[in-house]
Amino acid sequence: MPHGSDSRSQYISLALFSRQIIEALLEFVRSGSRDKLATALPNAIESLQAATDSRNAALSPVTSRITTSYDQVRTIDELFPDENRRGMIRTLEALKSTEADAELQKASAIEAIRFFHTIENRALRNARQRATRASRVTHGLCPVR
Repeated sequence: MPHGSDSRSQYISLALFSRQIIEALLEFVRSGSRDKLATALPNAIESLQAATDSRNAALSPVTSRITTSYDQVRTIDELFPDENRRGMIRTLEALKSTEADAELQKASAIEAIRFFHTIENRALRNARQRATRASRVTHGLCPVR
């Protein structure tokens, strides 16, 4: 059952990636530190752009950090329409600016935390469902079709 295992690991990878972004955003909201944001924001922006415009992403030589598999892209697609993703990309781009109003940026960071938390939760749920299904098939509890 390698396919099920691969799919599950893709969901877990998506959840971990989302958690890293959340941690960087939380650090910014709590302390104003931009240390982790310096690497988290470009990765998040690149990944959301790839998930939003998969046709161009497939042609890009840059490897996307979050959207490397069908399962990852589908998870994001299920949660957020293109316009929501484009809006989050704009929000993340705005967070890169060090000259913007601090309170406005913290509010934007909280919005981004909610966005990535939603992705993290769905990815973990999908990974658990995939593991349960694989376990049942492996133990003969569910007929394989």
